[in-house]
Amino acid sequence: MLSRSEAIRLLILHGKGAAWTKHCFAVADSALRLGQVLENRMAIDRPFLWTAALLHDIGRCITHDPIRHGVEGYRLLSGLGHEAEAYVCASHILFGLDAAEAAAFGLPEQGFFPRTLEERLVPLIDFMMEGDQPTSLNRRFASLRRRNAGNCFFMDRLDRAYETAKLFKKQLSDEIGESFDDFLVCHEHAANGIFPMF
Repeated sequence: MLSRSEAIRLLILHGKGAAWTKHCFAVADSALRLGQVLENRMAIDRPFLWTAALLHDIGRCITHDPIRHGVEGYRLLSGLGHEAEAYVCASHILFGLDAAEAAAFGLPEQGFFPRTLEERLVPLIDFMMEGDQPTSLNRRFASLRRRNAGNCFFMDRLDRAYETAKLFKKQLSDEIGESFDDFLVCHEHAANGIFPMF
């Protein structure tokens, strides 16, 4: 598993200070804060959650396509031997791709669905961040629909992803005892860019 410093180095190396890297830090920070709340209720690997969340969009160094950036992230990280984080790059897309969908995009012909709690948290938090700011699922999915109206594959599967995200968000809200939306807003990442340590 990648260390925190190795993950940051990879994002800096491939992100080159691009605006999308701020989104990656915001998702990672929110994931870590949620992990701190959840660890009293269930087993959670917070270091992996943070690094996977930080690197989930690393494929954007190659493309901003809503599907292919996950594929390229998978290729990049698996090529470097970071299989667990690579899997998250692929599985965060639309809350997962089935084997046929994965193969159509050049991934190994297997399902890439989030399996663990950590893998499920990354796409949910990603879906609730517009840039580096928390937002609601409804607003984020409306934004995704506007920006990707011409991408038939993506649009056909967006409703499935929305239903999966909505159900998981409700489960988490029940678990933490507060609205997940409120949690994200209240625990927004530090404006000075300093992120909590494990």
